[in-house]
Amino acid sequence: MALEIRARHMWDGDAGWTGPVTVRVEGDRIRLVEKGAPTVPRERAGVLDFGEATILPGLVDMHTHLGINHRTGDMRAQMTDPPARHVAAGMHSLLADLESGVTTAKLNGDREFYDIQVRDAIRDGVARGPRLLVSGRGIKSSRCTGGVVATCIVDDVEAIGRCVDENLAAGADWIKLFSSGSVLGALADVLQPFYGTAQLAVAASKAHAAGKRMSSHCFGGEAADACIAAGVDVIDHGWLLTDRQLDAMGKRGTWLCPTVGVLTHPDGVLAHIPPGPAHDAAKRRRDEVCGVARKALGSGVPLLVGTDAMHGGLAYELETLQDLGGAPAALLRAATGNAAQALGLTGEIGAVREGAAADLLVVGGNALLDVSRLAGVLLVVQAGRIVKKG
Repeated sequence: MALEIRARHMWDGDAGWTGPVTVRVEGDRIRLVEKGAPTVPRERAGVLDFGEATILPGLVDMHTHLGINHRTGDMRAQMTDPPARHVAAGMHSLLADLESGVTTAKLNGDREFYDIQVRDAIRDGVARGPRLLVSGRGIKSSRCTGGVVATCIVDDVEAIGRCVDENLAAGADWIKLFSSGSVLGALADVLQPFYGTAQLAVAASKAHAAGKRMSSHCFGGEAADACIAAGVDVIDHGWLLTDRQLDAMGKRGTWLCPTVGVLTHPDGVLAHIPPGPAHDAAKRRRDEVCGVARKALGSGVPLLVGTDAMHGGLAYELETLQDLGGAPAALLRAATGNAAQALGLTGEIGAVREGAAADLLVVGGNALLDVSRLAGVLLVVQAGRIVKKG
């Protein structure tokens, strides 16, 4: 059965349009995008007219995880849950993502290749959730103070190469390394590099040779310089990058996925630190991170967006970045067309165009002017099927 969706505004993945618009879905594809007064009567069956609303492509969360949720705290405990509980919790979180309008997500390192199995289960219709691109086991140094989700713990170049090969052989879509540790603590510790150019370069070269891409958990300092030099495709977080590093990323085309909401959200990281000196220091670090994010949004760095396992919170992430100075068009592009490009899926996802996958989101009001409208979900369509309405 065909489905026709009408609204007053549309974001097509790259640009906005205000005026009557009709999107016709047949099967799992978009078959018609009609701007202007509709030629088909409204009373026809299968027509959903939302009036003063915005039609967008399904959103893309470029940084999340399967079995952890920052809203509930204690990541280390979550990583040691029994397998069935771990995966069940992950499926619950992914469903929340889907119903928030995220129809595609990139998982950035998980336990025991569960992410690959869940990706395939969703693809085959066994489970519900966003279309997934996955990283298999996260890779970090034995000295690394962060990266709780990483389970491939290696230090030398050859061992890193073996981990990358194993992830690729298991079916990973991306490679994920942790070149920084924890964001909290003394600045010298936060900026300590745990992998250098040689370690990052072997991972990047193997990923690229296999037609894949690579991201790195990195806050700044020498690790950021190494990421840029090694050809890492995406720097995740980048919370303490310098102006020089932002400029270098812009010139090289290195993507930035800032994930600031995990620090600013009332249920985020800071919510799980008891009141006292440590909490006060964390608030100061959060404010420092927001200052860097503000500069990044005004730079030429290509932008992606992600929640870092604040499941269901991509609208909050976008609103936070808007409050920090991000232009609505740039943020909408980051969550749609930019993400499709970074994933190598341009024209397939992240677009409201004829022939693209019928992954669609409708929100109340004009999201072209205010991305906070993305929290008001009216309709989510994935592969032509309505997964949430009202």
